[in-house]
Amino acid sequence: MKFAKTSLSLAAMAIALTACGGDDTRYVDRVIEVPGDTVENPVEYMPVDGHVLGFWVMDADVDCEAFCVNDYSAYGNPLYALDGGYQELETGPQPGEGGAVGGVLAFDGTYQLSTRGNSVLANTVIGEAFALHVRARSAADPQGSVFSLGSQGALAFDLQMNGAAAVLNFPNQERRLVVALGEAGTWQELWVGSDGNHVTVQLDCETVAEFDRSAGMPILSSQATGAMVGAAWGSTTRTPFQGDVDLVRLSGSGEANLFCPESD
Repeated sequence: MKFAKTSLSLAAMAIALTACGGDDTRYVDRVIEVPGDTVENPVEYMPVDGHVLGFWVMDADVDCEAFCVNDYSAYGNPLYALDGGYQELETGPQPGEGGAVGGVLAFDGTYQLSTRGNSVLANTVIGEAFALHVRARSAADPQGSVFSLGSQGALAFDLQMNGAAAVLNFPNQERRLVVALGEAGTWQELWVGSDGNHVTVQLDCETVAEFDRSAGMPILSSQATGAMVGAAWGSTTRTPFQGDVDLVRLSGSGEANLFCPESD
């Protein structure tokens, strides 16, 4: 069932390969689970191809045991809710309203989402060219990890946010980028893109930070990495996020910022 559902999503999305931008570019994936019964799953209107390693909107997937957030990429890498000891929750958090796409998840520091060790993503080396899209908001004071990548306890990337700033950590590059955010509590659209040699960070379609890759070390990791939303990757839960997450998209290619309207 999971494979059929994802295949239908990809087939429909491939019809229009346009960039995202504006309220007229929302897409609704219609999946027929039972003849005559249609289940609608709102998805950000962005092209999906084999380079997209994960494409998550914060809606629970009814096909998962316990709780998980569906992955609309071709690989079906769901995100499962875990407690502070990395144990799966029997009763998962409920998506709320107010996001640009589907539901949102409100993180309060008591749980986070993670891919499993047997997922495609957790067994894939991302490479030097990649792109990350995140839509999130926070009004809290403490910095918390919105999205992170890691393997065997080693942190490969960490995006932290509070109501005032975002902090992007690239441990293998010994880089720590600080980006001032807009009004606390408003949705922030962050894009991180790498062409293999140069990393660029954009906030609401404006370039706010960038750096050149230091030779001899990977930008992220030379190992396969799993993904976590709401905390930093590690042996125990670190820097839990307090705020809302609407969308996370990770690609193993240098795709453009799909939050932005197409240029004229």
